[in-house]
Amino acid sequence: MRLLQTVFALVAVISLSACTTTGVGVNRSQTPTETGTAESEHETPELSDAVSEQYHERIAVVAREIRAVCSSAANQAYFGHTPCLPAGMTDKHLRDRTRITPEQKKVAQRIFDQLHRLNEETRTFMTESGSPELVTLARHSRETVDPQIQALQDALLSGSITWGEYNRSRLEIFEASTAGSPARE
Repeated sequence: MRLLQTVFALVAVISLSACTTTGVGVNRSQTPTETGTAESEHETPELSDAVSEQYHERIAVVAREIRAVCSSAANQAYFGHTPCLPAGMTDKHLRDRTRITPEQKKVAQRIFDQLHRLNEETRTFMTESGSPELVTLARHSRETVDPQIQALQDALLSGSITWGEYNRSRLEIFEASTAGSPARE
């Protein structure tokens, strides 16, 4: 079950990284490589060896890609106002009363597109794995979490909310999606 919690959290972190998923039990200072997705921490009794190996490979790829997105100098107009991972949210982020600028909007849209692609690729893997648990988690992510994230991103991009409002909502979605995932029920 711990594996499934991590998978769901991963999909949710990708989504919420730049708010479009991670780890169960992450603290506010963790980076994408410290999000509880280390392969050695999880047993994989629900998955075949082949699926388990592919899962671990997928997590490694996603972690590298998230790290690249978050650390890219080209993306700092966005990450200057929100942390890479929702778990890294500070009071300053939550109180930011500024609204997105045209430059930040371009960067944010590019980041959202990259993370959406990572989410879709990961959910496709989960669905094609044949594991009923992974299929359920992928469906929950796509049908429940994604619409919330999309609405939040749209609100930020339109300028109808401040960065602080965006950050608070981003954190709330992250906490609700990891606490209420099918893997935890």
